[in-house]
Amino acid sequence: MGKQSFTRGAVILATASIVSRFLGVAYIVALPRIIRDEGMGLLQMVRPVYNLAVILSVAGLPVALSKLVAEQLAVDNTRGAIRVFRWTLFSMMVLGALFTGGLGLGAKWLSVNIIRDPLSYLALLVMVPSVFTLAVDAALRGFFQGMQYMTPSAVSQVVEQVCRVVTMLALATVLMPQGVEYGAAGASAGSVMGALGGLVVLVWYYVVWRRRIGDALPRRGESERAESGIRILQRLFSLSLPIVLGAVLWPTMQMIDTGLVPLRMQMAGYSADAIREALGYFGMALSLMHFPNVITWALSVTLVPAVAEASALRAYHQLQRRVAEGLRITVLFGLPASVGLLLLSREAAHLLFGYPQAGDPLRILALGTLAVGLFQVCSGILQGLGLVFLPVRNLVVGVTVKCCLNYWLTALPGMGIKGAAWGTVLGFGIASLLNVVAVCRRTGVRPNWRELVLKPGLASLVMGLSVVVIYDALYGTVTWLLQKATWSWGQIHSEFVCNGCATIGAVFAGLIVYTIGLLGTGALYQRDIEMLPKIGVKLGRWLSSHGWVK
Repeated sequence: MGKQSFTRGAVILATASIVSRFLGVAYIVALPRIIRDEGMGLLQMVRPVYNLAVILSVAGLPVALSKLVAEQLAVDNTRGAIRVFRWTLFSMMVLGALFTGGLGLGAKWLSVNIIRDPLSYLALLVMVPSVFTLAVDAALRGFFQGMQYMTPSAVSQVVEQVCRVVTMLALATVLMPQGVEYGAAGASAGSVMGALGGLVVLVWYYVVWRRRIGDALPRRGESERAESGIRILQRLFSLSLPIVLGAVLWPTMQMIDTGLVPLRMQMAGYSADAIREALGYFGMALSLMHFPNVITWALSVTLVPAVAEASALRAYHQLQRRVAEGLRITVLFGLPASVGLLLLSREAAHLLFGYPQAGDPLRILALGTLAVGLFQVCSGILQGLGLVFLPVRNLVVGVTVKCCLNYWLTALPGMGIKGAAWGTVLGFGIASLLNVVAVCRRTGVRPNWRELVLKPGLASLVMGLSVVVIYDALYGTVTWLLQKATWSWGQIHSEFVCNGCATIGAVFAGLIVYTIGLLGTGALYQRDIEMLPKIGVKLGRWLSSHGWVK
């Protein structure tokens, strides 16, 4: 159970996240068809309140734990790392219990006065037990991530998603005949079962690790670097409080949106049903907007201990290399994702949700995918350096912009929910730009814009053109084949099949074209290819010998 390099750890976490996202496609595709757009709207309404409770119970402590554990292990103080973990776990269990109780007791009041839809009560109440479990999960994940050992987090993430999806679809199907509020409550139960499944995996990994490391630990009296519990808590909360403040800002803004956006849309003349449907479409679009950010999320997680370790050892050249690599990988993945979602917004929404209307806000939100990724990665770098307040300050600016734009744009008759999408994109864009500037100033990194933006941008442009052409060609081909078929297809089913085949084909073709574009422009390095599991080392050497990678 040795530590993994930050790029290798990012690959492991990203792979698990991709598997989890594809498992999640099952409920992304099926759930709107089970609980319909009104049920999805109810889930979108309760998520900000639930997410806020989870964030407050976690309190930013896993990031602080990851940084402090990495610092302890950098100087070979394993017992000190365990001591930090134990105090963090105790703190998070207390916070988890407090917010679980508070959310459970206040669920009725929140559904009536904050969410302003009494039908949301059951969906919110069912989620309550998972708040405590997720707090414990987060403590264990933070500990392993501080060790730069990402496998437990990855495995638990996949198990958690399997449990969540199976429970969500099963209970939503069983309870939906009793009413949309019961269907949404059944879907909410997936959060509880998923959290429990992830906890079982993490506890197992921790028990195995302790058995293996037990004999190698120094005796309690042998360590002169042991810190008191009070000192550990002071360091933890001094790091975590700014982090939790930043983490609270965005869900708080979403919770405000839950009350503000419907009110402003009513002023623009939208009916209650239309508003609920629009919020459902917006929630679907948000899930797709964040779908490609699995790589950048994984990078942000792995960069915290990697940067903290390099900083603790005063290895400044290694620190700059890790920062530059993190920014480069972020753009490599984020830029084509934004282009792809922009060009296939309605098509992807139709395929996954059955509601092409969700593509309208998605077309706008796609512009923010790269910005979200840059914000995540730069926040991880700054947190690893101990500059935990800077991402918060930058996010405050972004949230302020989002709030003002949401208030103004959603009340315009021709804008509606699209105004909330523009507010989200521009808010994250400004916060991301400020984060990048802060990272470059604090680390002394000077980005090579030709490598960072120009080469991936050119490959993304070629990819975008190919995606449009290939989609049209495949759609026409499948339409012709269905017309020639001997069996009869209904118009709706025929359109779904044609769009589905064309969208999937265009996505895979776009990935191939983009990869070729990166190889052709020299944007990929041998070390990038070697990160691929199993075949990476051999493929990297072969491409290097033929001059395709540096």
